[in-house]
Amino acid sequence: MSDMVEATIIYWRDIPTQVVIGAGRRGAKKQLPDRFLVAVDKAAMASGASGADDYLDDWERKKVSFPVPADADPLAHISDQIEKTYPGARLAELARNGGREDDGTKQ
Repeated sequence: MSDMVEATIIYWRDIPTQVVIGAGRRGAKKQLPDRFLVAVDKAAMASGASGADDYLDDWERKKVSFPVPADADPLAHISDQIEKTYPGARLAELARNGGREDDGTKQ
């Protein structure tokens, strides 16, 4: 049996970097592994985001509901699911595309 858990995922463009569950003192956060931030850095360079404003403007928070087994730690489970969804090849492609799933050439 699983429960639906609402989490906030922090993204730079289409690259997730952190999972947040709850808010305030009762909230919990987990940064995704360093490979996600490395992809963000490479994507920012590839996109030409030259100034701090260009870089900072592309951060966003998205609320998403995830099924989590009743006996699982929600934060760890959601983080693990995101990690599995973004293997190295997908992160490398996102970095080449300036952090976007679609590089703008697909129709």
